[in-house]
Amino acid sequence: MRLDDLLQVMRDEFAQAADDIDARLLNWFSQGAALAEQHAQAVAEEFDRIAQTARVIALDGLALAVDQLRDNTLALAMLDEATMGEGLTWLVCWREPFQSCFDKPGDVAVADGLLAYLEKAPLAAPAAPDDALGALRELLVRRPEMPASGQEDNAHIPQATAEDVSLEVPADVDRDLFETFLADAPTQLAKLAEAVAALARGELPLERLQEAQRVAHTFKGSGNIVGVRGVGRLAHRIEDLIEFAAEHEGRLPDPMAHDLEQATATLDQMLFFLRGEEELPADAQARLQALLDWVNAIHEDRWEALALERAAARPAPVSRAVGPRAGGSQPAANAVPPDASAEAATQLRIDVSLLDRLVRRAGQDLVRGGRVNEHVKAMAQRLHTLEASNVALQQRMAELQVAIERQGVSLNEKVSDQGGGFDPLEMDRYNQLHTISRFVAELVADETEMTLAALQETRTLGSAVREHGLSLKEQYRELMSARMVPFSRSVARLRRTVTQTAGTLGRQVRLQVEGDATQLDSDVLERLTEPLLHLLRNAVDHGIEAAEDRVLMGKPEEGTILLRIRRDGQTVQVVCQDDGQGINLHAVHAKALELGLVQGESDPTPQEVARWILLPGFSTRDVVTEVSGRGVGMDVVAQRVRAMKGHLDIASQPMEGTTVTLRVPATTGAIHALLVEVAGQQYALATDNVVAAVAAGEGQFEDQRFHHENQTYAVARLSRWVNLDDGTDDLAARPVVLVRGEGRTVALSVDKVIDARELVLQDSSQMLRRANGVAGTAFRTDGKVLFVLDPASLDDANRNTLGTAAVTKLRQRAQARRSRILVVDDAISVRKALSQLLQDAGFEVHGARDGFDALQWLEAQTADLVLTDLEMPNLNGLDFTRLMRQRADCAQVPVVMITSRSTQKHRDAAEQAGVNLYLTKPYTDGDLLGHVRHLLKG
Repeated sequence: MRLDDLLQVMRDEFAQAADDIDARLLNWFSQGAALAEQHAQAVAEEFDRIAQTARVIALDGLALAVDQLRDNTLALAMLDEATMGEGLTWLVCWREPFQSCFDKPGDVAVADGLLAYLEKAPLAAPAAPDDALGALRELLVRRPEMPASGQEDNAHIPQATAEDVSLEVPADVDRDLFETFLADAPTQLAKLAEAVAALARGELPLERLQEAQRVAHTFKGSGNIVGVRGVGRLAHRIEDLIEFAAEHEGRLPDPMAHDLEQATATLDQMLFFLRGEEELPADAQARLQALLDWVNAIHEDRWEALALERAAARPAPVSRAVGPRAGGSQPAANAVPPDASAEAATQLRIDVSLLDRLVRRAGQDLVRGGRVNEHVKAMAQRLHTLEASNVALQQRMAELQVAIERQGVSLNEKVSDQGGGFDPLEMDRYNQLHTISRFVAELVADETEMTLAALQETRTLGSAVREHGLSLKEQYRELMSARMVPFSRSVARLRRTVTQTAGTLGRQVRLQVEGDATQLDSDVLERLTEPLLHLLRNAVDHGIEAAEDRVLMGKPEEGTILLRIRRDGQTVQVVCQDDGQGINLHAVHAKALELGLVQGESDPTPQEVARWILLPGFSTRDVVTEVSGRGVGMDVVAQRVRAMKGHLDIASQPMEGTTVTLRVPATTGAIHALLVEVAGQQYALATDNVVAAVAAGEGQFEDQRFHHENQTYAVARLSRWVNLDDGTDDLAARPVVLVRGEGRTVALSVDKVIDARELVLQDSSQMLRRANGVAGTAFRTDGKVLFVLDPASLDDANRNTLGTAAVTKLRQRAQARRSRILVVDDAISVRKALSQLLQDAGFEVHGARDGFDALQWLEAQTADLVLTDLEMPNLNGLDFTRLMRQRADCAQVPVVMITSRSTQKHRDAAEQAGVNLYLTKPYTDGDLLGHVRHLLKG
């Protein structure tokens, strides 16, 4: 490509960006200070892109002038309205002097005109000194230059700094994404190390060079996404040298190959340091500098001279092995930032499914231990019974012996009275009876002694079983604690959702989080995050007003959403409170009338009206958007919370805001429960759902209401909730359990309250998990299955009075499908980051690891839009797009290609393949979402 061609491309890009900037400035001018900060940030981002474009062809003076314009723009947003208006009057005239620099680069008159425009800037930013303006003028009159080798990054790269190799992990990093990146690293490292070693030996085929380059490219992108600068920078330069090797048929000078091996070893150590299995690499800056020297030498076409110079220095051999770890290495003291302390112990990462299996087996052992304990108790009870029987038998034997002795005395007296001696037969009979009785008495005494010994052994066994049970419980608790994570892992994702939603709707919203150190089960946190995302989007869309409306109501321009998390026994309570306009109860009631949910003469309470927004398919919006409406409203939140066997409460005040409280189990492993019986069947109620247990006769029943301690409760029968016949209507003769129902407390009548104990929840079948009112299953001590009930779901099911027509209409409204996006990228961390971003924005997202995987998915599914990487194994993004365009069902599906390759030849190839939008890194999340929404509308 010639310089003139490149200049024309850049003029076109400038014109497109300038149109967007002018439109944004006009909106800012008309709205004044209302959304000044948001407008200024958007305009500044566009100015950054123009500056980057100018630097590509060495128009550094123009780039510096654009940077100054950006700084003035950001400063304007901080001024008072009058001064801001003056500054905007100056700023809207920016286009002509800057466009002239692209039309006539290096022209002296154009440069003077641009400087004259900048000098007229209001005092939004400090004025530049005369020497700085003179230096800027010298840069402005320089002629543009074609990038060396057609690459945009061929300018001389500065020296490596300590910041360039920093392994500091951002405090707001997405922990799940970070863990995924580290888990995938060893496999990719092994491939890269093997390829680099073969390249150094000259034994790497050209086709495998592309694979090595792709792996380095993946590390570069993943490192930048998770925010670890050192990994991204070093991987970038490794990729540059591998690309150079590909251009030279896989041959590298020995010194370059040596430095490449050393750098790969350092990258290896960096990543294992982040995993907590290596020390911090001390040579990282030197290794990066060595690669930068080679990259600069390649750009300046002096790499052969540098190779001779390095060869004369005789570099030392690679000092450490590269490849998969065998274990046994000691971690660094601060190996896993930012969560680990200075005294952190050795970290071992295991698969979540393995940990789940261990927890499940520990729970099963705990149940079996309970059964053994019950058997030991039963054995001890039988031995006690036997002991009592032996005592009774001994008493009878003593009585028998007394009777025999008396019989002998009687015989002697009889013989004496008759004056004769003993009858031999009678004497023999007496002696034999006496002997047998003595023998039986000795046997009874021996049996009693053996029974006492067995009892003592049983007591010892019982003590051992109890100790073993305590050990099993401790083991189970420790395994469960290994699954506990802080809520803070999801905070970054929640903040991003609020920011994106507010940006889309043009509102100013701030998210405050309290109690984010609260620990809960990782599975619970993962399942809780999605309803919280919906809840926050709903709060921004339906709750927080526009800035100008808030000012009119005497509120701050910036709305606030407070997210408060705390542990309450076995449950986690999450309170989402906004200071917006509250729920429009009149609009909700009107929509319910329209849908036929209620009759016009009905008079529901405000609490009942507020809970209607939880019905599936219910929304006051008639237009479906990715932010809210059908399928993305409060009904989704309610469904997800019910699936977690949790509860949701709503409180709203007009013009003051809405508070939504979620209560979900903190763990899915064990619960403390109250055992009750009805109609001969035992059930369990989690004690977190129980307010109190009331003995029979302690309260009063009147008109289906229960009065107890100056409180009145609705009455329900557990037998009717579970469809059993209790056979009696005498409620006063039964105990009552006060339970938390759906938005109320219910007096639940049962036949008997049995016990309160800790239960280990078992894996339920898919059918049971879908069963309404069943929160889980456990085993009784006799081995029978015990159902743990969910009072809120049962209460809701028994109160539902909606007609069939209304239910059908709601279900039809709930069937609206969200836009479906396919993300294709071989890097797990990149794929997950993109998927999370799009899911948080309200889209349905699916992932594929390469082009072949994506094509297989498209065989069975349809996509509304595709995001794909350029460089992937097996089938790259270009070939995937070509094959996709050959299919009739995918010919019109928009394709966005996201890559760091920014040369025109790559853009042309993508356009020929059928790519709709070619997006280069780095990009902002807001830009990507804006492009996605635009393409889906188009």
